[in-house]
Amino acid sequence: MKLGGAVLPASRIYSFIDKSSQYTLHFIEGQKLIHDLAIIHDLKGQGFAYFRDSILSSIPLVTMLKAKENLGLYIDSKDPYFLLKIEMNELGFFRTLLLPDSFDDFPKTLKGEGRLSRINFKMNTPYTSIIQIDGLNFREVVNGILKDSYQINGRIQCSEESDQSVFLMQLPYESGQSDYENEKNNFEAKLESLQADITKIFKMGTTEEKKIIEFFEEKEFNFLTYKDIDFKCSCSYERMVSGIEGLLRSTPIDEIFHDDDSIETKCDYCKTYYQIPKSEFLKN
Repeated sequence: MKLGGAVLPASRIYSFIDKSSQYTLHFIEGQKLIHDLAIIHDLKGQGFAYFRDSILSSIPLVTMLKAKENLGLYIDSKDPYFLLKIEMNELGFFRTLLLPDSFDDFPKTLKGEGRLSRINFKMNTPYTSIIQIDGLNFREVVNGILKDSYQINGRIQCSEESDQSVFLMQLPYESGQSDYENEKNNFEAKLESLQADITKIFKMGTTEEKKIIEFFEEKEFNFLTYKDIDFKCSCSYERMVSGIEGLLRSTPIDEIFHDDDSIETKCDYCKTYYQIPKSEFLKN
């Protein structure tokens, strides 16, 4: 991917742990992912700014996923009306859906309902929690998920200058040593102590792996690993055909195709178009 003649490196989550082993810090460098999504979603002005913030707020949740686990975050906003789906897995694959496509005027706060759904290969049914949203922005929704669904002391912050975010999380104390109020106070103090450094790296806006790792190592964090974050859609011609086959169980074929020999379908996630011939459903 090129922007201004330069090749954008893969978007990544860089993971660190402080030297006391009490906190993990995840730094999200998301410039390529946001660039790719900007091409797919035709949003402008404040609409895309809000969408960008939603993505950068959601990416850190990848760090909470176990092996072969998938997560979906669904926002059904009533005022104003729109539907936003953000889906990811522990490998770092990411996809989004926004309806209506032309929704450009995102509000600062939402009113509606959110749903968090997690599933892995060991679960017969997804774990689902419902979130009532009234006067919250998207980042507050995600931080509420960390507190209520994951029951951790954690906070996600997004940059205004760069396509980056930071997720600081307090590691749980050993059993018998937990003191919620002290833990909370310690977390808030730690977060406050890092604010100047977080602001500094956001203003740097660097995408260079070496600079990012060295920056946090200088702040007494040990580098653990990184994970690439990529937009990836699972749509295919075969899936589109299967979808139409499902529709044909309740709708006559002539009502779907009318007098045409084929119909054009579009994936709501990646906006790929598929031309599906009527003959596909007339086979013996």
